[in-house]
Formats: sequence, structure tokens, C-alpha cells
Amino acid sequence: MRRPTLVTALAPATCRYGAVRIVGSASLTIAATLIGLFGALMLGLAGLSLAGPGLTVIEYADSDDTERAIGIGMGIIALVVWLVLLLSAVLVGLGGVHPKRERRATVWSIVGLSTVLVMGALIAVLATPPPLYH
Repeated sequence: MRRPTLVTALAPATCRYGAVRIVGSASLTIAATLIGLFGALMLGLAGLSLAGPGLTVIEYADSDDTERAIGIGMGIIALVVWLVLLLSAVLVGLGGVHPKRERRATVWSIVGLSTVLVMGALIAVLATPPPLYH
């Protein structure tokens, strides 16, 4: 008689039941959303704006070029990490053998909610017009 290993003992639970994949996907999506909102916040604090003539950086009296460059860099890196985590959430949630309709609907709903939240925050931040005077 063959003794079951840890991999074969866990395989039926991960393949047959989609709850584990939904929880993993939701966890990744929550982490991705928080990082994406942080990225939008950093771009806003750095003064990046699309409301002027093209892409402009709003000049504030109390910050220098280094602070703005660091803020823009952190914002872009956070948005890239958000995208990678969101794609990972989709792959985790829709992975496995024949995902059911309920699991697909749940995964796409939470990923869509994250996308709407982060893109809405990014649009709100980038639509901020530069001040008329400093």
C-alpha cells in the first residue's frame, strides 16, 4: 500500500474546491488595491498633472526636484506592482481544472472593483489642475 504524500493529500482540496482559490485571489486583490492607491497618492503628492498643457509637474514651494522625482518613481513602481499583483490574482482565481461560473464571476468582480478604485483615484489625482500662482 502506497503512503500518501503531502502533495497528494492536498491536491483534491485545491482542485475540487474553488474557495481556496477565491480567498487567495481576494487576498492578492486587496493587497494590489492598497498598493495601487498608494501609487496614485504618491503621484498626486509629487504634483504630477495632466490637466495643464500635456503632462506637467506642479511646482510647490516647499519641495525640490529630488523629492518630486522620488515621488513619481515610487508612484510608477507601485502602479506596476499593482498591475502584477492584479494579474496574479486573476491567474490564481481562474487556475485549476475547469473553474466554475461562480468562481469566475467572483474573481472578475473583485478584480474589476480594484481596477475601478485605482483608476478612479488615478484619474482624480491626474486631473488636478496646477495652481494659477505659486
